[in-house]
Amino acid sequence: MTWKLLPDDAKQALRIKRFGIAALSYLLWLGLTWYCYKLGFIDISAGKFTLAVILALLCNLAFFIVLRSGLNRYWPDPSLTLPQMLVATFWVMLLVAQAPQVRGTLLLLYVVVFLFGIFRLNRREYLALTALVLVSYGLVVLRDIYQHNAAEPLPLEALHLAVLAVTLIWLAFFGSYVGRLRATVSRRNAELAAALAKNRQLAMHDDLTGTYNRRHVIEIIRQERLRAMRTGRGFSLCLMDIDHFKDVNDSHGHLIGDEILREFAERVMANLRALDYIGRDGTDTSENFGRYGGEEFLLVLPETDPAGARICAERIRQAVAETVFKTEAGTLSITVSFGITEFRNGEDIRDTLARADQALYRAKLAGRNRVEALVA
Repeated sequence: MTWKLLPDDAKQALRIKRFGIAALSYLLWLGLTWYCYKLGFIDISAGKFTLAVILALLCNLAFFIVLRSGLNRYWPDPSLTLPQMLVATFWVMLLVAQAPQVRGTLLLLYVVVFLFGIFRLNRREYLALTALVLVSYGLVVLRDIYQHNAAEPLPLEALHLAVLAVTLIWLAFFGSYVGRLRATVSRRNAELAAALAKNRQLAMHDDLTGTYNRRHVIEIIRQERLRAMRTGRGFSLCLMDIDHFKDVNDSHGHLIGDEILREFAERVMANLRALDYIGRDGTDTSENFGRYGGEEFLLVLPETDPAGARICAERIRQAVAETVFKTEAGTLSITVSFGITEFRNGEDIRDTLARADQALYRAKLAGRNRVEALVA
């Protein structure tokens, strides 16, 4: 298996890309540090300077290994934003401590560090990091005063500290504000996605029974037609109609009729899940069932001939006829009639549906509660 720099996981890939931006910042800092060292602003030996550069590179390598291996997923923030900023703060503090002559200029590097966390850190984390920076900078200044090694007057150092404090505190509030905006946008995007998914669900399903509606069932048949014409493996349609359903509505009211329709749909889908030998491999046949209109329902049976469709229809017919329906009006006995046909390669789906309707009409003429097939 070929190793890739970016994993297939989109979120992990994005985190590594963000790390790459941070790593590029490190390279720019190292270039700046080397320039300061060559100009004599950093007064340390070549060995210590080389060691510091190596350690900074190793820190980045460690973060990359953690991110690429997936171990970062166990951290509360998988992007490791705060740990990366803490490490970067340490290196900036070390550089500021070792280059007192250009300290005021190098303080701008803290701004770069804080901007890195603008989309991830909250206000408390920002303020805690600000306090850490100010305390560490203050300790560096006190060290220089104690060692009589101050490169700049104390009032100027105090000004540096004040400017740094104002800048970082402003960034803390601005960053947390941006973070809240991002969270709000993310939440609204999630709500919008949920609303769109619900709308798609409503557009595809019948409100009463929860099965697919007529429009979506027709779309399923269109897709099956295209597949059958491409593969040569056809499909069958099973059109079913609840017998004497008008009498149920007239005698008990439409609410009881709605109960019958819901329970009927549940019984059909329960039996379809048991028939795992019907349809293509990996296909849940309950996903090919829907309300065709009124008390009529339609079942699409992929790669199934009329004989297989009859077996399925007979099982559903028995499940409906042999067990009473419990309603608010009491128990009712319901039967259902079935019309079966097979798709003919190349024909229009309207012709297939018309033939299924003719088969259903035959079943009703023959006394109802039966299955009739019309394939010729």
